[in-house]
Amino acid sequence: MAVALRQRSTMAHHPSSGSVDSALRQERFQLPARGASVAVARHRVRSRAPEWGLTEEVCEAAELVMSELFTNALVHTGSEQILCVLRAHERRMLYVEVADQGGGPAVPTPREAGLEDECGRGLALVRALADAWGDRPGVNGGRVVWAQLSVTADR
Repeated sequence: MAVALRQRSTMAHHPSSGSVDSALRQERFQLPARGASVAVARHRVRSRAPEWGLTEEVCEAAELVMSELFTNALVHTGSEQILCVLRAHERRMLYVEVADQGGGPAVPTPREAGLEDECGRGLALVRALADAWGDRPGVNGGRVVWAQLSVTADR
């Protein structure tokens, strides 16, 4: 599954205001790479996921995953804009993608945060909440980091 997923989605030709495709249950939106945009991205997940019939547990997990991936793109890249994608598949899987414009490390790498560390736990949270996650090259030197969450009851 991860191999096929790594070949999807780019930052090309997506409107800044966002778009929703209800037949595919997909939404794409692009936000400025600013701290205030993290809350906007969380809100977009929080408002869209229930419309798609996803449980509160899945909504909370997806909101946290989006927040962590967006924050990493903001902190670790030189992006001006960050593209976010939510895609639900047949009420079984929810995909969260965040695409940056590059300028950061080649590959996102989880690290072991110490007890006193104030940061460094984001990818560990993503790993704990998602069934799978990974990254792939994006357009023009950027990266796409994605997470796949199960939306079935046996999560």
